[in-house]
Amino acid sequence: MTKRVLIATDGSSHARKAVEFGSDIAAKYGAEVVLVHVLLRREVPESLRHMAEVEHLSAEGGKPLAEAIPPVAEGRFPTDFVMPSEKATLPGKLLWAIAEQVVDEAERSAHKQGVGKVSKRIEDGDPVRRILEVIAAEGIDLVVTGSRGLSDLKALMVGSVSHKLAQLSPVTCICVK
Repeated sequence: MTKRVLIATDGSSHARKAVEFGSDIAAKYGAEVVLVHVLLRREVPESLRHMAEVEHLSAEGGKPLAEAIPPVAEGRFPTDFVMPSEKATLPGKLLWAIAEQVVDEAERSAHKQGVGKVSKRIEDGDPVRRILEVIAAEGIDLVVTGSRGLSDLKALMVGSVSHKLAQLSPVTCICVK
């Protein structure tokens, strides 16, 4: 029986769909939702940014991917992120402010879907490793993640977080498109 559903979210459109889908399942089973966001600390190498430009790859919202991935050393952000006023004067604080916004939005969505109990975790480090650690620590029965997120172009070559989770998760993992 499904008692605890982990939903990984980075604020992307696929992650939002995963929150809705996972929350719908959790509500039907009366399960708790554990929302996990791993700080977005991946820098896009210049060579991959150049490849995106040459290949004319597009990002969420149709914007050219080369433009959508500015050289921000501390991470990538959801397209509708609202810059906090005083809260985020240092890069580390900015990442936490983004993370709080992402999980708070996901929590509201989960409650709208009828989920009673929602817990939120913000992690730092390798996304796959941290999510696998949360799965073990929280006694998760089901993982739901978006099939694509805000990860950099490197994921096109070495595999995405969702793909790695599907392969390594000890429990059922659903990738939502």
